[in-house]
Amino acid sequence: MDNQVQEVKDRVDIVEVISSYLTLKKAGSNFKANCPFHNEKTPSMMISPERQSFKCFGCSEGGDVITFIEKIEGLDFFNALKLLADKAGVQLKSEKVKFGDKEFTSDRKTRIYEINEWTKRVYHKILTDHPKAEKAREYLKGRGLTVETISAFEIGYAPAAWDFLLKFLGSKGYTEKEAVEAGVAVQSDNGKIFDRFRGRIIFPISNILGNTVAFTSRILEDDGKSAKYVNSSESPIYIKGKTIYGLDKAKLPIKEANQAVVVEGNMDVIACHQAGFRNTVACSGTALTLDQLKILTRYGGEIVFCFDADNAGQTAMKRAVRIALENDMTTKTISITKPYKDPDDMIKKDPSIWKKAVAEARPSLEYWIDQLIENAGKLDVTAKKTIAKEILPVVKAIFSDIEKEHYIRYLSQKLLVSEKSLSEALNKSKTDREFSHPEVKSELPEAEKLSLVERILGLVWADPSLAKEIGNEFEDVQSSEKYLVDLLAMVKAKSVDKEKIRPEFAAELDQLTITVLKDIDPEADGALSEEIKYLLGRQRSDQKETIKDDFARRIREAEQKGDKELLKKLLQEFSTLIK
Repeated sequence: MDNQVQEVKDRVDIVEVISSYLTLKKAGSNFKANCPFHNEKTPSMMISPERQSFKCFGCSEGGDVITFIEKIEGLDFFNALKLLADKAGVQLKSEKVKFGDKEFTSDRKTRIYEINEWTKRVYHKILTDHPKAEKAREYLKGRGLTVETISAFEIGYAPAAWDFLLKFLGSKGYTEKEAVEAGVAVQSDNGKIFDRFRGRIIFPISNILGNTVAFTSRILEDDGKSAKYVNSSESPIYIKGKTIYGLDKAKLPIKEANQAVVVEGNMDVIACHQAGFRNTVACSGTALTLDQLKILTRYGGEIVFCFDADNAGQTAMKRAVRIALENDMTTKTISITKPYKDPDDMIKKDPSIWKKAVAEARPSLEYWIDQLIENAGKLDVTAKKTIAKEILPVVKAIFSDIEKEHYIRYLSQKLLVSEKSLSEALNKSKTDREFSHPEVKSELPEAEKLSLVERILGLVWADPSLAKEIGNEFEDVQSSEKYLVDLLAMVKAKSVDKEKIRPEFAAELDQLTITVLKDIDPEADGALSEEIKYLLGRQRSDQKETIKDDFARRIREAEQKGDKELLKKLLQEFSTLIK
């Protein structure tokens, strides 16, 4: 065995490493945990400190600490070793190691980890020391961040230059292509490569071991043209839907509190940690996903959401609640009341206000129901039907029968209608999984079960301005779904007015939008526009294929009939079509 491999294994404790990912329970001289490599409710993974090994008796996965990192991070041997070496303070002396009869070498993932590490260091150094970062330092000071907090989160500043980072990385031996692959540089349509972050506050995003995998950034001086926030693109070491901002620092506090508080922004996370609320994390540039929720449940039994009170925030909350309830997860929601707009705002006024808000968090679906009732104002029969139509599909999708019964009773009391009538309506309602194609039983993401037209209309309902992106793709489109007919007509007329949609149809469109946006971050710059362009491209392609199929059928019929004139005409038209 290579001496470097043995040195790393001697310097790291398998219990400490695995406890970074899982909640461990003592079992005699060993520890046990729920295995992350297969679904289970009862712990079947055993970790042995004496043998420095793990073994799952449910799925047979097992090995040493390097094996564990390989499997849970999706890395090869060398990169798993390097992550552990960095954690242990061991510097690998070469780009290859020998283990058993095999030799392992560094690869592009290794280079990307290194690029991210250098990027973090240089941007942080500029923020703390360079005269050109004075405005950035003043901004962060104005936001209430201390020098200690800036250092702990390794916040940086990217100068307003097009190639500063590229030149720096080039001096360290990295290519422009590698910088693009790492997500810290961008290639334009004309092939020119430039720094992704310019004139921005930089927030490093780390994996659970604290290794930098990506960045999120905020513009320092708003010119009215640039996006307020810009994030790293996904890379071989960074998957947005499986990364949680701040979890490397929050994992132990979450275990201690048995509670994870999920907020929207990086600054909210940092403000909470600085004020002592260290069990706080945020999504990583995406809508909250099932993978992220599963990761959080490894550390704490309860997940508490705190989303903004605007439409985007409430849509995000509803999407997260649905995912959690469908997967038997306990969630609560914090109410942000005026005059406060976010956790950072509350903490600045008085940390005890935020502490009280967290303590008073309520079961998420109860919060959702109460918000609908409050927004309805007059609780007449139309409002009751609209609310029930939005909530009942959520209740139907709940994993736990006990919770289903609880929420039927809660909704009954709030709407002043009988449980019997709600139960009957529940049986008629459709869950997200049944929404468009009840015959589909696969485990595909729910949005993918919707037709292209449904997905496009769901995006338009989320943001009516997207209707301008639609050309002639919908000229011949029809829908048998009654709730889509009016919106479809508005899209064809190039004028969408949500106020003119009947309340009962609006509720179903809200439900459709929640499904469509499940894995899209509505707040990400240009995300909805890019998605609708992609879907419209697919719609045009599908329409073209349908036309081709129709021509092929008509050509066959003309051949069978021996109609040479018609055949010649069809072939000419078909030739023009496929050019």
